[in-house]
Amino acid sequence: MLLGIALHASLSFAQGPWLVQDSVKSGWFGLLITAVHGFRMPLFFLLSGFFTAMLWRRRGLKALIHHRFRRVFLPLLLGMVTIGPAMHWIAGLALADGGNGGQLGGASGATNVWKASAEGDWDSVAQFIDDRVPIDTQDPKFGITPLSYAVLYGHRTVVRQLMDRGANVNTPNRDGGTALHTAAFLGRAEIAKTLLAAGADPNLKNERGETAVDGTRADWPTTLFVLRLTKVSIDEETLRRGREEIAQLLGAEGTNVGTPSKAGKLRGMWMFLTQVPVFHHLWFLWFLCWMVGGFAVWAWLADRAGWVAKPRRWITSPLRYLWLIPLTLIPALFMGRVLPNFGPDTSTALLPPLHLLAYYGIFYGFGAMYFDSQDEGSRMGKRWWLTLPFSVLIIYPAGLHATFEGVERWRFMAVVLQVIYVWAMSAGMIGLFRRFVSQERKWVRYLSDASYWMYVAHLPLVLAAQLWVRDWSMPATLKFLIVCGSVSLVLLVSYEYAVRYTWVGALLNGRKVRGAA
Repeated sequence: MLLGIALHASLSFAQGPWLVQDSVKSGWFGLLITAVHGFRMPLFFLLSGFFTAMLWRRRGLKALIHHRFRRVFLPLLLGMVTIGPAMHWIAGLALADGGNGGQLGGASGATNVWKASAEGDWDSVAQFIDDRVPIDTQDPKFGITPLSYAVLYGHRTVVRQLMDRGANVNTPNRDGGTALHTAAFLGRAEIAKTLLAAGADPNLKNERGETAVDGTRADWPTTLFVLRLTKVSIDEETLRRGREEIAQLLGAEGTNVGTPSKAGKLRGMWMFLTQVPVFHHLWFLWFLCWMVGGFAVWAWLADRAGWVAKPRRWITSPLRYLWLIPLTLIPALFMGRVLPNFGPDTSTALLPPLHLLAYYGIFYGFGAMYFDSQDEGSRMGKRWWLTLPFSVLIIYPAGLHATFEGVERWRFMAVVLQVIYVWAMSAGMIGLFRRFVSQERKWVRYLSDASYWMYVAHLPLVLAAQLWVRDWSMPATLKFLIVCGSVSLVLLVSYEYAVRYTWVGALLNGRKVRGAA
C-alpha cells in the first residue's frame, strides 16, 4: 500500500503520461516506477489470498464472506462516492491549471499536448514538441494520443503537422485502435485519406479484433454513446456519408448507422462495461470481490470434500517455480501487446478482462494454498539475501532491455523475465520481512493498520502536492520527497484523529480503542 503512494508520487517526475507533469524530470523515477510496478500488486494479491485462507480456516466460510463484505466491498462503495469525486475534482484542476507544466502552453491557453491537439492549437502543440514532450504518448485519462485527438475533433491541419514533426501514424491508443480507427469511426474521410497517404495500416486491429473498416459499420446508439462521452458534435447524415467514403477507400461496402438495433445496444453496453473507468485506483478492491467469490466456491467444495491443511512440498519448496512460472506466463502473454510495459496491466472498468483476472488470481490462489501448506520452516523466501539482489540486479535490467529495447521476436523472453521477476521479488520480500519484521512492534502494527486508509485516500492529495511543487526550481528527488512526506503526514494525522477510532476505521480495520495496547 505505501509503495503505491511512492509510485504515484513519482509519476510526475518521469517521462510518461500523468495528469501533472513536473517542470523537472529525472530518469531514475522511470526505473523506480517499473521496479515497483513489476511486483507490487501481484504480491498484494498473494498476501490477500494467504489471509483469506487463514480467515476461512479459523472462522469458517460464513464469517469470511461477512468479513470481506465489510472490509472490501463496503469500503469500495464508500470510496467511489467520496474519494472518486475528490480525485476527479483535483484532476480537473490539474488539467485546467497546466497538467504538463505551467511553463508550457500557447496563445489559446492549452495546458498540455493532448488538449492543444484537441483544440487544433498548432502553436501550442509545436511548443510542447519543442520542449520534448513525447509526441506519441497516450493521455493519462482516456489513453488517446495527440494525433488521435486531432483526428477525433477534425483538425486536419494539425494532423498533417503532427505527422510532419514525427508522429507515428500507427501508434495505438489504449484500446489498441489507431488514428485511422478514429477517422473511420467518425467518418472523417479527408483525414482518413491523409493518414493512408502517410502510411496508416488499415489492417491493424484494436483489442476487440476490429480493423478500421469495422468502425464504419458501428451502429448509431454505440456511436452516439461515444460522441457524448468525448463531446464531439457531428450529425448522423454527415457521419454516414463520411463512413461510406472511407469504406470505399478501404475496399469495403456499406455502413450501419441507421435504426438502433438490439446488437447495437448490446455493443454499447459492452463498451460501457469494459472501457469506461469506474474504479480508478480502487480497482484492486473490485478484483478482490471477484476473487473472494471464487474462493468461496472453492472453500465450500473443499469443506465438503474434507480438504485438510498439511505440508505440501510442491508449494513450499523451490519446485513451485516449475509450475508457477509456466502457469503465470499464459495470461501474462496477453498483456502489453499494444504498447510494451514492464509489469502487469490494470483494469478500472466494471468487467475485468479475463486474462487479467486470471493473472492476479494465480497469485491470490497461490497465497491461499501457501497458507494451507503449513510452511512452518519458513522455506519461502528463506534465501532473500540472494533472491532480491538476483532479481533487482540481473532479472530486472534484462527484463527492461528485452521489453523496451528488444525487437518483437524478444517479446516472449521479455514476458518470461517479467514473470520470473515478480515471483522472485515476491518470495524475496516475504523473506526480508520475516527476517526483520517478524517480531511485534507497535509502530509497524500502526503503519499496517493505517496503510489501508492511506492508500485509499492518497491520490487526490498526491495530485494536489504535485501541483504545489510542480514549478519549484529544485532537484526532482527533493520535490518527490516533499510530495511523499507531506502527503503521508496529512494521511497519518487524518487517520489518527478522523479515522482510526471512528466507524470508518472500524470498517477498514476493525474497532480500535484509544489508549489500548
